[in-house]
Amino acid sequence: MDRDFIRKAVEEADLNALRLALLQATGDPEYAAIPVNRIEVRAGAGTTYVVAAEHREALIDMAVAFLSDTPESHLRTVPSDEHLRHMMELVAGGEPISDKDFDIRKPVPAFDAYPRCANWSDEPVPLPEDFQVVIVGAGFSGLGMAVQLERLGIPYVIYERRSEIGGTWSINTYPDARVDTPSAMYEFSFEKLYPWTEHFARQAEVRAYLEHIARKFRVFEKIRFNHEIKGGRFDEVVSLWRLDIVDGTGTRVSVAANHVISASGLFSTPRALSVEGIDQFEGEIVHSTEWDERHSASGKAVAVVGNGSTGVQLLGRISDDAKQTYVFQRTPQWISPRERYGEAMSSGDSWLRQNMPYYWNWTRYTGTLPVLNLYQFLVPDPEWQASGGLINQPNDALREAMTQYIVQQVEGRADLVEQLVPQHAPFSRRLIVDNGWYRSLLKQDVELVTAPIARLTRTGIVTADGAERKVDMIVSAIGFSVEKYVWPSDYVGRDGAHLQERWSKDGARAYLGMMIDGFPNFFVLYGPNSQSVSGGGGTIPTQIEMWTKYVAQLIVDTIERGHAAVEVTPAAFEGYNERMDEAATGLIWLTDTQSTDRNYYVKDGRLQVNMPWHYQVWHEMLAKPDLSDMTLSGRLTIQPVTESTSSIRLSA
Repeated sequence: MDRDFIRKAVEEADLNALRLALLQATGDPEYAAIPVNRIEVRAGAGTTYVVAAEHREALIDMAVAFLSDTPESHLRTVPSDEHLRHMMELVAGGEPISDKDFDIRKPVPAFDAYPRCANWSDEPVPLPEDFQVVIVGAGFSGLGMAVQLERLGIPYVIYERRSEIGGTWSINTYPDARVDTPSAMYEFSFEKLYPWTEHFARQAEVRAYLEHIARKFRVFEKIRFNHEIKGGRFDEVVSLWRLDIVDGTGTRVSVAANHVISASGLFSTPRALSVEGIDQFEGEIVHSTEWDERHSASGKAVAVVGNGSTGVQLLGRISDDAKQTYVFQRTPQWISPRERYGEAMSSGDSWLRQNMPYYWNWTRYTGTLPVLNLYQFLVPDPEWQASGGLINQPNDALREAMTQYIVQQVEGRADLVEQLVPQHAPFSRRLIVDNGWYRSLLKQDVELVTAPIARLTRTGIVTADGAERKVDMIVSAIGFSVEKYVWPSDYVGRDGAHLQERWSKDGARAYLGMMIDGFPNFFVLYGPNSQSVSGGGGTIPTQIEMWTKYVAQLIVDTIERGHAAVEVTPAAFEGYNERMDEAATGLIWLTDTQSTDRNYYVKDGRLQVNMPWHYQVWHEMLAKPDLSDMTLSGRLTIQPVTESTSSIRLSA
């Protein structure tokens, strides 16, 4: 490889991650001695560590020499825990890591083949020939669950109502749809060195990644596309779920399942635009999930309704094409920059990830540093507030930094600043990544509208102040009905209890976000209060690995004990939810009165999406199933061990 190419690749690299990779590859203590500096990133929302400026050139020279002279066949090994912990501490300049934090961070660099996986105690248990787990949905959660079961040798089938893999990455094809987490972190840890082409992958590439996962890990052939599960009933006599399924031809079939895992996700039910006169409007109304190649904003007057993640992502492209764009903002959002957002992965960066031993692993670790301590932003400080502060010192400092970002982006325009700076605290709602949204508002043919929408006419939108704006197209970017976790499927548990009816009374609740008492062998992934945003929880794929590991391990534990059914006890369910509600009362999601209205984190005054505990508590809860919180029932008929059944073994 040309030395100049290597130098350019190294100059673009995450030098702190590269320093650790070189240390691991060579054992040279000189790399450990290179100092790092702590810096703020993401408008002050996080911190990371970078190689001290005066040492950059020397490190670059050393890296170029190593990469120019080292054969590509360099042996890669998994570090011991002691060695790994020492290197993790070096990433932050020698800052010690507690035992608990090390256990949490150990899987992040993904040196092991399967860093987060369930396991049999010894050999796999031979299962009945008709044993089957049903997974609902072939998105991130469904595929992650399937890989766990595939590795364990537990039979399963995925029912997917669409004609392709992807879940939310199949239905969201609106302009500039992409991840708002770095691609290298928005991936499963068991698939190494995936060749992403952008630092923040677009929708099509994420969907292609999921299809790659399904095919590589032998999941694809077990997916039944165009099959929608209408519901199911638990048969208490034989401890089986009887599922009602409609296939692509409209034929209804009944399927028996030992366990059902709903992986339909948080964002599977689009929220419909509900406004007076909607039936009169003669133009196009397109929900962001309905956008495809048939739709175009070219030459049209377009209304973009909503300024959450979707609305912020698509505005730039829509306003580039449209004749006139009206941005209807109901609530101002905190919208912040993200390093390298929208940038392609350079050829040098891609080459380095593939060819520098351990570099990919360490970029995964350094990529988590900015989100390790988000919990500090969530807890109000009474003393700080008594002295005139709003929330606490770090949250108020972040508010100021993000306010200055808004001022800078709109070039100091007082009229826009007044309308764009939120009243609620950062992190009390989901932070949005800026895709040039503020800059788009400066275009001559873009107007920000903050008056509420009153009604639609045949040709436009009338706001509460009486003004009417003529539009040809309305793009509805108002999000999803996140409280409808398994909607519209109707699951009936013990004693005829309907899950939808139960959740309609006091909101969706689950034990660890996954289990409901009275519904044996039934699990929900990305369920109520399952999302950790307190830092240390990692990205959604990381959390999916933890949820799926927990569910798979509980299924294994149930099988190994010879039982046919497992369910959380009513006492454990109620106790868990009481503790969770109590933990949430002191956090800004519920105490910041500016944020509780129309915030999808909160429903009827109760936290519904997020888990309120510090990430250390969350990890401890999910580390392994607590069988004292469970009721195991029924007897599982085990096959006698034969030559065919004894061939079931764990994959490498």
